[in-house]
Parts: sequence; C-alpha cells; structure tokens
Amino acid sequence: MNKSMYGERDYASGQHILTLRTQLGLTQMGLASHLGVSRKAVAWWEGGLSYPTAEHLKQLIALGVRQQAFPTGSVAEEIRVLWPVTHQKVLLDEAWLRSLLGQTRPALTLLHPPEISRPGELPVVQALAEPLLDWGAALSCPSFYGREREQARLSQWVIEDRCRIVSVLGLGASASRPWWSR
Repeated sequence: MNKSMYGERDYASGQHILTLRTQLGLTQMGLASHLGVSRKAVAWWEGGLSYPTAEHLKQLIALGVRQQAFPTGSVAEEIRVLWPVTHQKVLLDEAWLRSLLGQTRPALTLLHPPEISRPGELPVVQALAEPLLDWGAALSCPSFYGREREQARLSQWVIEDRCRIVSVLGLGASASRPWWSR
C-alpha cells in the first residue's frame, strides 16, 4: 500500500476507486476480500490517503472487466486513465491489458515499400494520391452532451481551416478560460 506524499489526500484517485467499487456493486469489505487486503486499505484508497499496489490495481481492473463495470466501448481508455491517477510507479503493461480485453495487436504492414537507390543517392520521395489514415488507436467517444458550439468550432478547424493539430484538455470549461487550443 503506497501512502500519498505529505499526508495529503488525493481525492481524484479516491473517487476513481470508489466509482469502480460501486459499479461492481461491492462493499468495501467485499472488495477487500476479492483483493486479499483489509477493509481499511480499501477505505484509505477511496479516501485518497493511499494507493493500491500495481498488483492489487490489476486485480481490481480484471474484476471490473469481468463484471463489465467499465463503460461499454471505452474500457481500455478508462483503464489507461485509472492507472496513472492511482500513482502507480510502473507503467501500465499494454500486453497485459490487451490479453485482459481479449485483443490482439494487428500485424504491421508495410504500405509503400522503400525505393531502392544506388549508393550515394537519396531515395526519391513520391507524394501519395490519398493521405494515409490510421484510426486504430483513436479514442472512442460515442456522444457529446451540451457541446454543440464546441463541436461546431472543432469541425470548422479540422474541416474548413484544415488544422492538423487540435488539443482538447481538461474536464470542462470555465467562463474565464477556454477549454480549447489549436
């Protein structure tokens, strides 16, 4: 059990654990028995006073996947958010996550073989007729509620202004500071 620095509470971490536990329909004692920890450990995680170890978090995530406690269509994204929020000291094992979700990594394909050139010559670069798009790692966001104005602005930037990079940051907007940048 990793303690938070300086005795400060990390409410974001605690809220994620609490939300997942309630989605599972378990009490603190029930979750503790599933993970082989004390009820107090679960209470401390939910209170933001400490964090689960990587192994306990993996067990919790696996339980959540088995019980379908994560939102449909965004399971991997939710897990990728949960992992750093709980201050894990190791990176999320993507191979473990893929095997947990029953996904296989697509085989790499060479779309355009490189031109073979003579020694001392630079290869000839040819413009492609169509741009290549790979949406394999794109996040799934099935719906936006109450964001029609923002969606229109993003559509204008991407489609009309042909902006190549757009960044959407944070959970919401405040009146004094916009949520968008380009």
